[in-house]
Amino acid sequence: MALVALAAACLKKANAPDFHVVSVDHGLRKDARREVRFVADTCKQLGLQHKILRNTASLGDSGIQQSARDLRYRLMANWCQAQKIPALIVAHHRHDQAETVLMRLARGSGIDGLSGMAAVQSLETEAGPLEIIRPFLDTDPALLARIVARAKLSWIDDPSNEDVQFERVRLRKAADMLSELGLTPAALSRAAAAMRETRDHLEAQATTWLTAHAGYHFCGFYRLDKTAFMDQSMVLQVRILRHIMSRMGPVRFAPAEHSVGYLVAAIAAQPHGAQTLGGCIVRWRSGDVMVGREAAAVTAQARMPLSGKPVIWDRRFSIKIASGKKVKSGLFAASLGAAGLRQIKQAGVQLPKGVPTCYLYVLPAIFDAHGVRDCPILSPQNRVSMTPWQPKRPYLRDMQAMAGW
Repeated sequence: MALVALAAACLKKANAPDFHVVSVDHGLRKDARREVRFVADTCKQLGLQHKILRNTASLGDSGIQQSARDLRYRLMANWCQAQKIPALIVAHHRHDQAETVLMRLARGSGIDGLSGMAAVQSLETEAGPLEIIRPFLDTDPALLARIVARAKLSWIDDPSNEDVQFERVRLRKAADMLSELGLTPAALSRAAAAMRETRDHLEAQATTWLTAHAGYHFCGFYRLDKTAFMDQSMVLQVRILRHIMSRMGPVRFAPAEHSVGYLVAAIAAQPHGAQTLGGCIVRWRSGDVMVGREAAAVTAQARMPLSGKPVIWDRRFSIKIASGKKVKSGLFAASLGAAGLRQIKQAGVQLPKGVPTCYLYVLPAIFDAHGVRDCPILSPQNRVSMTPWQPKRPYLRDMQAMAGW
């Protein structure tokens, strides 16, 4: 409700953003319908636009909180994209951050996990990237409660916040005992900030190293100078590979640090070899290390019907039909695959030298009912453009500062 109060305050400012408040009914509790209606009525009184998103699918019987979280973000992100809204602001506060750090500590997370939630995060959705903004991560929830009271607003507590079957609730219940041991939300938040600083420093080092010693091949994989790679510390080696895997894998999260550490050890111990990890296949030989998408990890959504509109294919390529070209019905983009590779070779397409076949299999190709029509990256004919894709991060104003609280 603090976000609602701040959004209402922003409306009184000059050049205020066009705020929309979104509530999600997960379909898990009967009272949820009444609760989202309460938020809708409050927003109407304050002059704020409000939308209720309802779930009609089953969330299963296990991992309910995580499933509900995934559903919530998916519904909100897809709605934001449909409305051309560039950012979703959520109200996670300092205690939420502390609980996140403790949960990840219990799982043995490394630097990235112990960095906690990010204040600004790019979320990839079916409709494209969306910015998630968390302006209250270092804010005590007591302050947020005072903001709500100052605005003379009431709120409804979610009863699931008292259900000890959930790990986050159990940690919340143990907060007083943990605070007596020095593990206060403020201390955990400071620790997360220190981890983020360390992570950002390592990420900057990895980016600098990659610029000097690695290259992106037009066939969709990265090639690293193996000698220069082996000269780095293991911490930086792990960071370099995770940096690439977060871009080349099927999801934006890189594999766990300890898993990548085992891979680095294998590269150091064996003169040549190959391993799959995190949806990527990593191959190495005397002079280089290569990282590309694993064929088995190409997403199901990568079989994509084509129209005149640009599409993001498999998190890796932006596909656009050339202007003025008519799109034949039934065309779709999918991985080239072994059969497709044989087909284009029989058609006389010259394959690039030195590229492992496994990386050619996962190139995007244009298909119809009879097979491969074109593989634009290997046989460019100016009909279809395919370029590497990465999400962008636009500049967004800080809502909390704008409201003047």
